[in-house]
Amino acid sequence: MKKPPEIKINKFQLAVLLDKVNKEFYHFVIANSVYCSNCNAIAVEGIEVDEVFLTDLNDIKVRGRCRVCNGEVARLFEFGKDREFYDKANKLRDLSSLT
Repeated sequence: MKKPPEIKINKFQLAVLLDKVNKEFYHFVIANSVYCSNCNAIAVEGIEVDEVFLTDLNDIKVRGRCRVCNGEVARLFEFGKDREFYDKANKLRDLSSLT
């Protein structure tokens, strides 16, 4: 079976995919728990999210910039392991393929 492609999603699509607990976790991690290799530490002021992707495994990959040094950062959220999230992500993929 062929893997689905990684697709770029917007903030609205991300909000539709995440339930309340996952949204809280996502926002906490973005603000407090993304490692910046430029600073050699956690981005203490959080990150500015530039792009969000739905990976081939229906996980969420975020690319952005450290708010302290403006260095590039990335973070993977393994939400695809959650069956409900996985199913919602597949529905989003189906809708995205129609456009």
